Amino acid sequence: MSHRVQVVGLVRFSFATIGNFYPGFDGIDAMEAFLFDPERLQRRFRLFETFCLPSLKGQTDQDFTCILLVGSNLPAPWKSRLSDLIADTPSIRVIEAKPQHHYSGIKAAFQAVSPDDCTHRITFRFDDDDALDNDFVARLKRTAPGLLDISGGDLPVALAHNLGFFLEERANNVAVYPVCERTPLSVGAALIAPREYVDNIYKTDHRQLPQFFDCWLDTKVHSYVRTVHRDNKANPHVTGRKIEMPNSEIDAILKKNFGRKLGEMRHYARGSGINASP
Repeated sequence: MSHRVQVVGLVRFSFATIGNFYPGFDGIDAMEAFLFDPERLQRRFRLFETFCLPSLKGQTDQDFTCILLVGSNLPAPWKSRLSDLIADTPSIRVIEAKPQHHYSGIKAAFQAVSPDDCTHRITFRFDDDDALDNDFVARLKRTAPGLLDISGGDLPVALAHNLGFFLEERANNVAVYPVCERTPLSVGAALIAPREYVDNIYKTDHRQLPQFFDCWLDTKVHSYVRTVHRDNKANPHVTGRKIEMPNSEIDAILKKNFGRKLGEMRHYARGSGINASP
């Protein structure tokens, strides 16, 4: 059977929610005061400009859409800055959303992208402070037909990428180390489903994907760089194994897969102030 796939990703960018997704606030006003704090936004933009955006612009296959889901109350200067950053990249699209339940906003954003003439849509998740390898979209498209042939094509199939790098600023240096996670990581997790399927990759917690879907875990390609810093919503830690690897080999993989050398990654991380004191 011939499958025509469409790839649509989503990055949450200071999107305020109601409910318990982002606990600890007395209401929307308090949450937005936190999300839109100028110092926090400056850190988020530096991370976005350093890791997320270059990896989207660097995709070898630009036939995809990546949604930046932005809170509608994000102050105008920051909206303008975001628009300027993506102006030359048609694959990236900003969608604004008023405060609402987390998944409702995400679902509506995905549905705002026309499914064109595809038979199946691949939805993927990504954060504004991480990086995907430059072949990520192309590899999704290469992998999807085989997974659909195995599944029959009528049911969703999950795909995650367990092999990659953590980048962590420490007291005296920036550590970049390879890891292979035990369960699906959020960075680049994807769901391949028939076009009429109403949900997307954010429907289920990424760690629980194998509980609800047939799931393919890629452990061959170093596909992500995950940053560890003071603004992480989750508590990022390695759930699988750290891999011993000489810096020369790390440098070669980063250059090949992400277009940057190890020294550059460390330099950019220091410049972003990812672990600056509160």
